[in-house]
Amino acid sequence: MAVAVQANLVQVRTAEARKCGADSVVVDVNVPSPGAVLKCREALIDHRLLSEYTIEELHLRMREVWGQYCLMRWLFSTNSTKEPTNFAELPPDAELRCDSVIDVKLAEIEGLFWRLRFEQRRRFDDEYVKSPRFEEDLKLAETIPAKAFDKPASDASDAALVFAACEYAGMLGALRWARDRRRVWGEPGLMEVGDRPF
Repeated sequence: MAVAVQANLVQVRTAEARKCGADSVVVDVNVPSPGAVLKCREALIDHRLLSEYTIEELHLRMREVWGQYCLMRWLFSTNSTKEPTNFAELPPDAELRCDSVIDVKLAEIEGLFWRLRFEQRRRFDDEYVKSPRFEEDLKLAETIPAKAFDKPASDASDAALVFAACEYAGMLGALRWARDRRRVWGEPGLMEVGDRPF
């Protein structure tokens, strides 16, 4: 699946560069093509679908797939280097992190993603801000130090919040899939965060 994610990242980045120019790509990391994807081909993004995306849709999809790629790097402990990981070159017996560490990471990603979504709701959902639940959620949100591109969530621009939320959605879906192999890649709800982070 990591190879399929890498192939998706290369494919979305190429489509994005074609549509809006190489200087305006959202993720400027030269991830190599993994070559032929022999397994988990059902996870590959249809290139015809990508050609129909608007520039905005490509940017959002790029952030989602970037989140998946970064999560896979963490899962295989290859994220300590600045060099992009080519998952096609990992040995067949490459080890994943253990379940207990994955569970901690899952809780962290769910909490941070919830915090970003809270900030979006606070800005754009007047009914939520007026609801009795808002004050309780605000107190909880203040304890979660989420950032969107090096700025605290409360100080980030609307666009930065959207991009960061897409990355966390990608990470969350990939980690939930890795933690529970009964899950189907891309299934509905896999990237959603609930009303409470913990």
